[in-house]
Amino acid sequence: MKLFPSLILSFGIAAPVGALEAIGEIRASLNDEELNWQVLREDDGSAMVQITDIGPLTMIDLHALGDGGVSIGVIFHDKPSGDTLPAGLTIDMRPDRGTMAGAVRESEEEPPRMQIDLLELEGEGRIRTDFSAVLCRRDTPDDCRNVEGRIDTSLGATS
Repeated sequence: MKLFPSLILSFGIAAPVGALEAIGEIRASLNDEELNWQVLREDDGSAMVQITDIGPLTMIDLHALGDGGVSIGVIFHDKPSGDTLPAGLTIDMRPDRGTMAGAVRESEEEPPRMQIDLLELEGEGRIRTDFSAVLCRRDTPDDCRNVEGRIDTSLGATS
């Protein structure tokens, strides 16, 4: 599962700059360092967002580029809505500047929290939400930092 975000991020980096359009953003404060990322869509309509329905579960995977990379995975039981709390949430950040540069940080120990303001899956789709988590370095699990952020993006859906 960790391989998929890396492939998406590699694809986004390798794509021509003119072929990408920002459809939303993710902003976060990681121990008082302000970080920003753009959720992108290519000219062919493919986006750095994937929505998957498997039985009673709906999974939304967001990937964004900017101050490094960020991947956020949200899992819902049944039909998701703004009133439904996620059944699962993971956050991985790879900041590329400041004191956090080069460290892959992930939510492993303590579950992240999310407050959804808007979640629309019809048409283009959209999500607006606040999140917070404790992210620990993958290579040094005892080095953990608080993160608080905001997602405001189209989901890039065409259905």
